[in-house]
Amino acid sequence: MTGVVIAARFPFGRYAATPWFRSRREHVSNVEWPPSPWRIARALVATAHRLGSDSLVEKTVALIRRLAAAEPRYLLPPATEVVYTQWMPQLEFDDSPGASRRSENGHTLLAISPERELYVRWPAVELDRAERDLLARLLAGIPYLGQSVSICTLELRDAWPERRPDETTAVPSTAQSELEGVRGARLAVRLLAPEPAVDRRDLEVSTGDGLVKAMPAPPGSRWVEYVRVAPRRPPTRHEARVNGIVHRLEGALRPAMASPYHPEAGSRAMLGPPPTIDALLRRACGGLPADAQVVLADDDLDGRAERILVHLAHPVPAREVVQLLTPASRLAGPGVDCALRLESVQWEGSAERKVGSPLLRRQLLVFFLESSAPPLLTDALVVCEIFRRRLLGVAGRRLGAHAIPPRLSGRTGDGRRLEDDHAHVHFLVAATNGREIDTLAVWCPEGLDSIEQSIVRATKLPALLGSAIRLRPVDRDPFTGPARRFRSHTPFLPVRHPKSRQGILRDTPAEQVVHELERRGFPAPVRVVPLVGPWSSFRIVRQGKSGCFPYLGAYGFELEFGEPVRGPIMLGRNSHFGMGLFLPLGFAGAEAGASGDSTEGLHTHFSGGTSG
Repeated sequence: MTGVVIAARFPFGRYAATPWFRSRREHVSNVEWPPSPWRIARALVATAHRLGSDSLVEKTVALIRRLAAAEPRYLLPPATEVVYTQWMPQLEFDDSPGASRRSENGHTLLAISPERELYVRWPAVELDRAERDLLARLLAGIPYLGQSVSICTLELRDAWPERRPDETTAVPSTAQSELEGVRGARLAVRLLAPEPAVDRRDLEVSTGDGLVKAMPAPPGSRWVEYVRVAPRRPPTRHEARVNGIVHRLEGALRPAMASPYHPEAGSRAMLGPPPTIDALLRRACGGLPADAQVVLADDDLDGRAERILVHLAHPVPAREVVQLLTPASRLAGPGVDCALRLESVQWEGSAERKVGSPLLRRQLLVFFLESSAPPLLTDALVVCEIFRRRLLGVAGRRLGAHAIPPRLSGRTGDGRRLEDDHAHVHFLVAATNGREIDTLAVWCPEGLDSIEQSIVRATKLPALLGSAIRLRPVDRDPFTGPARRFRSHTPFLPVRHPKSRQGILRDTPAEQVVHELERRGFPAPVRVVPLVGPWSSFRIVRQGKSGCFPYLGAYGFELEFGEPVRGPIMLGRNSHFGMGLFLPLGFAGAEAGASGDSTEGLHTHFSGGTSG
């Protein structure tokens, strides 16, 4: 027979309750778990006082007597202890507002997943319809269980669920036969329960003066011995694992390798058989994993490598490649003599997406923009256009005007627009304060190879507003998240006219946002909320380019997804030039950009050159 079953959920993931007959100095590692029947009974009475009259309280007391006829069973979700510190009055527990001398007082609460539920069952107790309705009403009115941080929702259920492998079972010690087949660590606990003959005065007793709390048990209650069986959890070992390692080479005699300017460099005549570099690195590091792939990268196209990239076929614990993380100081061999130092490590689970070999291509390159007079965010389109022109200038001089990579130019070899569904480069800018640009990034969904990365790093911005600009590579990434909520940082520019069909407006800016998200592989948002912002202050027309349609307007939105997604999110017209950028809500500039502060009149005309 099922009996009466209630379920409790803690939406803030916190539960704290001090057991009876414990001093408030005895909070550490001393949480009442599970909640005692006495605590549940008093919560029901307190809720009855808040919701109704004396008659409701009398009915509640009668209901508690019915429940007290049986000792409840528990199913408990996984819980982890969290110890925190409060400041308490130091002398004689002076609780007055003017108390100034205080001392540290440790407390413990339990962290519980907001999605998991705690179940309590009173077997062999059957309630009639009126009693069940009363119990359901009272449970819905209980705001918290235990201390006020234990915000909870309680519901009456019709069935007792199947025990999950990670759940803890608690039963009275007299009912240990019910634990047959339940394996785990057993712990004896005592819980306070109401007597079957408990009366209203007992349940309403105040503990404010501390006298009742000093009793071994309050009137109308009894101690019940319980056995709590928690599943044994295998010890978890959190060990860092490595996907790849990059070493920097410094010196004149770096390994030679082929490049557009030095097609014969790195040939067998110069380097010997291909395993030579592997052998040199094995000698410098004392060994390599058997499936490691060693690749050279010529960042500046001078015919000699600046980096050695070691890509591991599968993540390897750091302790197994410690020789790669602490290499010898030099790489020496036939025709090679240069300093070797560790530059970076790609750990398992890193945020960067893997395109091909994760060490050979990168999707996002981020730079910190340093200037005494940085450009304004309202001129994001102009800054991105200038950077692209100079980027193509650097690429043209290094590779030749007809050999600029399509991923950088957005054009095919014969000059036609690249139809790759927005997989080539985007230029992004961000302003932490929502006003002045302090971050510039180049994002390519297909990934940039080492030569393309070297061209990006070699590109500089001219002096804008009369002040020199320095771009410093950084690891900070305000663009990708992941996050459930993104907010417009630069305005979304529609690509189509809204149309009225049969009295219904179609292709609104919000609908176009959803359509573009789907085209770019994002899930449909659960909410698209228009934002008031300085969107009309932004430059939205590219220099010398037609088809920008400024009369379609500029808009801002907040996007909310059902689950966290990873950016960058750039949508709408001119999205390759900084427009339509949405940033995760936690980024300071994302919140400042939608504050509604007017930035009218902040346009500044630049005259940046096109040379690199």
